[in-house]
Amino acid sequence: MMIVARRVVQRHHRRIGSSFSSNFYSCPFFSSSSPPKSEQDDDKTKAKQNTSITATNKAAIDATATSLGQVIFLNSSKSGTAILASLAIGDPTLAVYAGLGAYTATLTAQSIGLNEQSCRDGLFGYNGALIGCATSVFGPSFVPVGVAYTMLGASATSVLCASLNKALSQPQWTWSFNVVALASILRMKPLEAVAETPATDVAATSLSNSVGVMDFVASPLVGISQIFVVHSALTGAGIIGSIGMYSPKLGVHALGGSTLGCLVGLLFGADTSDVIYGLWGYNSALASMAVGTFFVHSREAIALSAGSAAASAALFGALQPVFGSLGAPCLTLPFCAVTSACYLLDGQVPGLKLAKEPHSPEKNA
Repeated sequence: MMIVARRVVQRHHRRIGSSFSSNFYSCPFFSSSSPPKSEQDDDKTKAKQNTSITATNKAAIDATATSLGQVIFLNSSKSGTAILASLAIGDPTLAVYAGLGAYTATLTAQSIGLNEQSCRDGLFGYNGALIGCATSVFGPSFVPVGVAYTMLGASATSVLCASLNKALSQPQWTWSFNVVALASILRMKPLEAVAETPATDVAATSLSNSVGVMDFVASPLVGISQIFVVHSALTGAGIIGSIGMYSPKLGVHALGGSTLGCLVGLLFGADTSDVIYGLWGYNSALASMAVGTFFVHSREAIALSAGSAAASAALFGALQPVFGSLGAPCLTLPFCAVTSACYLLDGQVPGLKLAKEPHSPEKNA
């Protein structure tokens, strides 16, 4: 009995101890400070949302850099970043507008659910970059209004790009940029004031005396910079370097095309200032690069590249006075028209063949 009684007492003490321990450690002082499960789930959801937003912004920034490269057919964020740096050398304000336009157009395309791969490749952003460049030069001088113009115009190019992708059986080039930019420029007539400015004989003589051999030598580089509406041989050299990082042969197409365009301008008796300002070179450079990018590299493709450069310059010479009378530049319309015609020559001329996966003269096969 004593043994049984002792066991009962021990068992009773264990129960008391267990109960005491459970109640003691469950009091608020010793309880865990971790939030309820519902709060933890909310925190996890917010963390995922923040991560998603960060990833979206990073993708948009990478695509923005690629968009700047895609203006001249470079599918490379590194080359695009180098181009932006080159633009900043010639015109820092324009570089900011170009970046804003590319970013806005890309973000718009992503927001409305356009093709994700095309967004990453900068194909919805490069027209927006050009909108920014045009706004910086031809748009309102008041910065807030210029920013608004850039963002609205860049957003519009993304939607128009999506429409043209279905309507055209070939790349859309810079049609979206031309349509959106000219819709505004033709109303503002920025070149009208320049045309109305009286030019004295003294000023004309001063200009002719100031033009030297080096101005003509540098004009192809200035023509390269004018693709982005910048007047700077140094910027043009930087852009050529950016192209060379991506494809040395494509750099030859660009510089050769701009040079041919300037020569055609001189042969046509163009105003000397227009030639040295690179206005006769930029459409030709774009057309030549387009041929080098989309056609298999061959002697026939090289000939077409040169021919497209000359044709773009000739068309520029025809359109310039027409648009000038309306107080507007013809932008890249000559390039778009000539390159569209060249693209249709696939299979029509022996030796001319479009690349299955367009990239550069070195890689096209």
